Amino acid sequence: MPHIATASLRRTPPLRLILAIFAMLAGAPALADDVVRVFLFAGQSNMVGSDAHADRIDEFPPFQGAGARQADVRFTYILGNGDETSRGWTDLGPQSAFGPELTFARRYKQHVHAPLAIIKSAVGGTTVAFDWNPDAPEKGQKLYPRTLKLVRESLQQLEEQGIPYRLEGVCWHQGENDMLDRNLYKQYAAGLTKLIHKLRVDLNAPELKWYIAAVSEKGIWGMDHRPNLGILFGQQQEVLKADPLLRWVPTSHLAFEVMSSGQPHYHYGTQGQLQMGEAFADAYLRDLKLPIDPPAVTFDGKFPVKPKGRVRMFALAGQRNMEGEDAFVSELGEFAGKERLMEFNKLVLFRYSLGGGVQGSTDWQPLGPVSRLGNFGPELSLGSQLREAIPADDGVAVIKFTHSGAQGPDWWPQGSPETHRNLYPRFIRFLQAAEHDLRQQGFEPHWEGVFWHTGENDTWFGPYANNQAPWMKQLIEKTREDLKSPELRWLISEQHPNSPWKNNDKVNSSLAELAVADGHITIIPTAQLPHGRHHFGTRGTVLLGEEMANSYWKAR
Repeated sequence: MPHIATASLRRTPPLRLILAIFAMLAGAPALADDVVRVFLFAGQSNMVGSDAHADRIDEFPPFQGAGARQADVRFTYILGNGDETSRGWTDLGPQSAFGPELTFARRYKQHVHAPLAIIKSAVGGTTVAFDWNPDAPEKGQKLYPRTLKLVRESLQQLEEQGIPYRLEGVCWHQGENDMLDRNLYKQYAAGLTKLIHKLRVDLNAPELKWYIAAVSEKGIWGMDHRPNLGILFGQQQEVLKADPLLRWVPTSHLAFEVMSSGQPHYHYGTQGQLQMGEAFADAYLRDLKLPIDPPAVTFDGKFPVKPKGRVRMFALAGQRNMEGEDAFVSELGEFAGKERLMEFNKLVLFRYSLGGGVQGSTDWQPLGPVSRLGNFGPELSLGSQLREAIPADDGVAVIKFTHSGAQGPDWWPQGSPETHRNLYPRFIRFLQAAEHDLRQQGFEPHWEGVFWHTGENDTWFGPYANNQAPWMKQLIEKTREDLKSPELRWLISEQHPNSPWKNNDKVNSSLAELAVADGHITIIPTAQLPHGRHHFGTRGTVLLGEEMANSYWKAR
């Protein structure tokens, strides 16, 4: 049975605390036996863990201590050109870099009482078409035979020691280099299918599952190579649909590194790798049908609204800072008077869709921290401030629809050629469904405003930055039309001057001009707020929510 340290109980975020208690009650960890579950981690640079730094792990509260060696997890690896290798089994821990294996193992051990072993083979800049091709063409790096040899030798060592094992799955992250070559990307489905089949045959594991992670749309690949990435996505989905033993692992909502120039990186970086490990683990644990998510906190049918009462509805939408990247629930207790935001506010109705639908509510629940990543956005302080100021006879509802990896074209009302990325139809249906539900229950919903934070991913990229104001105009006008609220107020917070993204002044100025032309648009200044290396961070996000509430009252 898991142990909860009472000394740290007071500051444990509600979501983590509920999950720990739920695991205890459910009897987790599960699957207690002595058979070693063996996973192969393979791919290119984002599987290697490029630009992930072990000395930065403890900067991220949900992962403090995750860089410690795990003596209870067997680990063997070959990285890069082969110069970095374990030469047999060792304890799991960071190497010159680290990938998703660290937090995969940590998450696994929270739920499974069977021993774990990880074999890792990854090389940056490699392709399925050549390097991972089992037929090993001459121009490739012949990674398939190298990886097969590593797996066979590692399993042989277990057999020689009399250790029972079972090949459990392959965690795969790869595709960037195939995507970049237009002579290759349309061959990806055939190449990956061949690789999966050949490995199953050669390992005598016909039902070996593969957990395939998406190439993140939040990185540079999602912008200047947007069409190519769209084709790669289609190729991956083709493989997934044809094989019931494959699982998809979304990643575009995970943290992604930003360069000093303000350009989104090629790699997840430290925080993103830590989050990706848990994403892989959760995909596996869901296959086992383990109760990894806490039970939802609900109102039990007792809404904080008088019968037939008016409900003021507030929507929040946007990407990185609106979703809450780098704002951590566990740090709220460090700021006097903000500890209450860690608890669920049963006086505010809340619905949410995060990460473009990766996580969402199925019904109304009290406003509170809900992200599986341990993050929060400005909704916590915004909702709290609004509830305190709005007359008690009126209900308050906050509806959050965000995707930290989204970009301007994803929000176009007319859609983009990469149709799987289109957010507007989902966004407007989400808002309409919330309004409809309140009407069905006899309340009188009224849209008070949409809060939007200027898009970080758009601001850096020149073609998106130059079109930010015209795109926003289309989005605002279409939302008003579809919600049948022609004077619906939009409150848009500026990009902070200390943020690393380029073109901040240009984008902020163009949106200010848009507000001058439309009396129902309010621009929220942010220069006076604290800001971290990339994002507002915990304190800045709390204050951003309060600034949004203040701007709403001033605009009325």
